[in-house]
Amino acid sequence: MYLYRAPNNVYFTRICLSKYLRDKGFPFDVKVSLLTRDRAEAVIRNIDVAGTLKKIIKSIDHQTRINDFIRYVDEVINNLRAQFDAADADITFNITPKPHSIPIRDTKLSEHRETTVVAQAMPVLGLDEALSAFIISKQKSAIRPLSIKQLEQRIRHFIDTVSSKEKSKDKSKSKTKAESKCVHDITSADAMTYRDELLTQGRSYKSNKEYLAAIFQFFKWCQLMNYSNHNPFESVTVGQKPKAKANQGRNRWTASELKRLIRSTAFNDSTDDFKWVTLMMLYGGLRPSEACQLLLSDIKQVDGVDCISVDDSGAGQRIKNINAKRYVPIHSALLEQGFMAFVTQRKTQQIQLFDYKPVGINEDWSKNYCKQLAKLQNEIGMQANKRPTAYGFRHTFIDEMKQLDISEHIVAQIVGHANPNITFSRYGKDVNVAALLKDIERIEYQI
Repeated sequence: MYLYRAPNNVYFTRICLSKYLRDKGFPFDVKVSLLTRDRAEAVIRNIDVAGTLKKIIKSIDHQTRINDFIRYVDEVINNLRAQFDAADADITFNITPKPHSIPIRDTKLSEHRETTVVAQAMPVLGLDEALSAFIISKQKSAIRPLSIKQLEQRIRHFIDTVSSKEKSKDKSKSKTKAESKCVHDITSADAMTYRDELLTQGRSYKSNKEYLAAIFQFFKWCQLMNYSNHNPFESVTVGQKPKAKANQGRNRWTASELKRLIRSTAFNDSTDDFKWVTLMMLYGGLRPSEACQLLLSDIKQVDGVDCISVDDSGAGQRIKNINAKRYVPIHSALLEQGFMAFVTQRKTQQIQLFDYKPVGINEDWSKNYCKQLAKLQNEIGMQANKRPTAYGFRHTFIDEMKQLDISEHIVAQIVGHANPNITFSRYGKDVNVAALLKDIERIEYQI
């Protein structure tokens, strides 16, 4: 039993590990040389070696680390083999106890919990502890608080789902025990089960993709920190992208909705800040936060053209990415309504163009504007969840340019998107603002 003869006629004890252990990264088998070519002698030695190995393997639990298991097997087997009779006429071995390499693949996980003291190769870390450490690591990077909060929420959703599944498997488990699942306990099967659960919860394709990306990033970090020897989400994908067009998910403002808003008494009675931010998004394609965070110095002339400079050079200013840094020529509709006079008036009072401030831990520049818009929409009878949002002004501007058949690379430069054309993006320079202004001036709303 468990006796194996190698091609060189030396006998080995060979014990295969269970699939459950192999899925956790343990070796397929453990082979130990019995240091003899004599079968009768090998049978006797095999009894001791196989019995010892079986006891060690049986003692493996969910906190057992692979490296420590290997070291412990080496130590016990080397001590056992030192007692073998080496006086074999056919083969001579040096039986001085020394480290013996078990023929297995490289691994980096788990701990062997025996009475014997074993060196700990890596810590056993619960999912909750790992998440806390991961978030602390992210906070030390140049990452926005909102992004960190989203990462934590998405990873927490996975941990809560896994804990819930564990408790449903065994009703007798206490809450504490169910939530003590370790990082290295998570398998690709757990990842696929979570992915299937995620797809049934009614989120968009984009949201599901972002959830899986956050959890993948978390386990990648755990792998780098040596808390796990693999990333269970390595090959897990959200599935086929919906066939619906991307623009169907973007709610723009219709002409009638714009008239209803702009011509309303509530809009006309609103603050100058609110009105100008609305018009800048509608006639320049700015994001809400880009407009709300503008400094007076961001309104400047470039090659004789009045422009809005979108960048992150001011205190607290942020942009979405490198493509968002740009000059946006100011539409004549704003100039005719006195925008430059508004700017001149503000220059004597403050540094910021508008009175909006970043709000909350996420430092959201547009939060108060969005609240104002929602309140105004309620006043004019636009029903919640069935009305366009602040971002819809930007989508409306982009859609109008699309309807006018304006080149996509021009639109991308104006609104701060990545250039969709690899030739233009790699070799082409930015279009000058005078040319951009000509296309912006083509935008007309019948309001």
